[in-house]
Amino acid sequence: MKKIFSILFILLLLIPFLISNINLFAEEFKEINYSNDIRKPVVSGIFYPGSAEELKEKIDNLLNKVEREELKGELIGLIVPHAGYDYSGEIAAYAYKQLEGKNFNTVILIGESHYHRFPGASIGNYKSYQTPLGEVEVDNDLATNIIKYEKAIKFYPQVHQGEHSLEVQLPFLQTLLRDFKILPIILGERSSKLSSQIVQAIMQELKGREEKILFIASTDLSHFYPYQTALQLDNLTIKAIEKLDSDSFYQGLSYGNYYLCGGAAVGTLLKIAENLQANKVKLLKYANSGDVTGDKSRVVGYAAFVISKNNPQLNLKEAYYYLELGDSEVQCLLCPRECILVEGERGICGVRQNIKGKLYTLVYGRPVAVHVDPIEKKPISHMLPGSKSFSIATAGCNLGCRFCQNWQISQVLPEDIRSYDLPPEKVVQLALENNCQSIAYTYSEPTIFYEYMIETAKLAHQKGLKNIYVTSGYINPEPLRELCKYIDAANLDIKGFTEDYYRKYCLGKLQPVLESAKIMQEEGVWIELTNLILPTINDDMEVIREMCEWVKKNLGPDVPLYFSRFYPAYKITHLPPTPVETLEKAREIALDVGLHYVYIGNVPGNPAEHTYCPNCGKLLIQRVGFFVTTNNLNEDRCPSCGEKIPGIWK
Repeated sequence: MKKIFSILFILLLLIPFLISNINLFAEEFKEINYSNDIRKPVVSGIFYPGSAEELKEKIDNLLNKVEREELKGELIGLIVPHAGYDYSGEIAAYAYKQLEGKNFNTVILIGESHYHRFPGASIGNYKSYQTPLGEVEVDNDLATNIIKYEKAIKFYPQVHQGEHSLEVQLPFLQTLLRDFKILPIILGERSSKLSSQIVQAIMQELKGREEKILFIASTDLSHFYPYQTALQLDNLTIKAIEKLDSDSFYQGLSYGNYYLCGGAAVGTLLKIAENLQANKVKLLKYANSGDVTGDKSRVVGYAAFVISKNNPQLNLKEAYYYLELGDSEVQCLLCPRECILVEGERGICGVRQNIKGKLYTLVYGRPVAVHVDPIEKKPISHMLPGSKSFSIATAGCNLGCRFCQNWQISQVLPEDIRSYDLPPEKVVQLALENNCQSIAYTYSEPTIFYEYMIETAKLAHQKGLKNIYVTSGYINPEPLRELCKYIDAANLDIKGFTEDYYRKYCLGKLQPVLESAKIMQEEGVWIELTNLILPTINDDMEVIREMCEWVKKNLGPDVPLYFSRFYPAYKITHLPPTPVETLEKAREIALDVGLHYVYIGNVPGNPAEHTYCPNCGKLLIQRVGFFVTTNNLNEDRCPSCGEKIPGIWK
């Protein structure tokens, strides 16, 4: 029985070879730049189940069987096997388990061709790759730019048509990640020089991109040796990979010291890891086919590795607003959650941690996003129109909005994303150097980097800069009142107008948000409001009317209100963008209630992005998207009727 199982296993490995056109070895490769075709699966139903239901169940079972090992630092890449799931699927699951709860924009998959030897490398620049779980888009812009940059990299469709080493990774990725693209690379030769060329091209084209990138190398280890021999050979290869030394690895590979079918892929990933200053390769699991089938006469080795960078990026600063409860427990008093934390525990925001009985912020001076934006992007329309705002954000958030439009930074831990060393004085310096008139604390939720924000705001005021707080308003009254001493303007996001909505879709409460709006206005902060409307979820016009009436009664008719268009993101990707008609109907209701300044956001070119005089209707400030084209204000008044227009105009 064991011999039959072994024969079947060998045939399973040979199927992709048999179904591919082996005469291509002698054929001239046809190079193209891009294919609008969908790369169809070639080992579906062979290496993994052919139906979506069975495949999903298979992957879920594999992932549930393994424990996730805690990873310290930033995840750079994985090394995973690529045999049939019945053989190496559980080993691969140890690596893929690291992706739970993480987000990546593009996954760069690296393999070595099993069937063709050709000079250079080939990127599968198809429209998409397909598995039973659906299609995965190729990052065509990145692929095309890399091909243009490096002449050793082409697109040979023949190379990808029968190759299984990358295909078998896709169902795991589809199960664990959302809204990601892939860049599939197959190497045709084992060459340290080629790997260096590939790495240089990738790094060159990734410059300036804010996206999170994951790198995966696909390889099995030794093939068809007796069990004990395989253990010895694979142990040598594992130790070489763990050294994280690409030159040494390639030297050993050229001497025939290491036995693995994806040696070029692993060598390339090691060079990428070195370029990104990764400092840890960890073996998560090793086994071979003999452990699965019981036939130890001829086995194939499998290993799962994780590559990480232990960043000294967490800048510890003792937090403001907390209580020491004794027994090393603390209670954070910054936001309405008021988390009680034992030693080593973090708050829901992910960036405030109990360390030896004291509460520390982990993101002081470590923004993950730094941009110079038009002030209109915040959005702020009644403060210094047409000016630039120096904008910063750290990782983390104290809400859990399922529709978050900036989830790539708000829903990650600070150690899992690249950050910059930018203390408050440097932020102010850069704002001045870039001719900005304000600093905006924005993108994620600035409340969670309160200490960083307030210290920066103090310095900004000393240098004549204004401060903008773009917030969900989920903050306790005492820290908010202190912050308001240094904040000039705020855009507060009222995400919905029922407690049920906040509980279901934001994991928070509405009432503290409304209280924050009133406090900011009481403290003299110029406040503007945003309401992101999701189709079928918070587009009830009667509820919108109630919100507008609350705004008028509690904040007054002159508070600007934006109805913003939703685009599918994060955990809500099944809904279409908000119909413009819905936004316009909401605006009509707000105007009917008596609000004077009602805008439509995320719809460039809509007439409701302009500012009009509420008295005579004259166009005061004309915009195209985030840019002001005309400002007709006479200081702070309508030039036609003399109506005073509220805001901060100088």
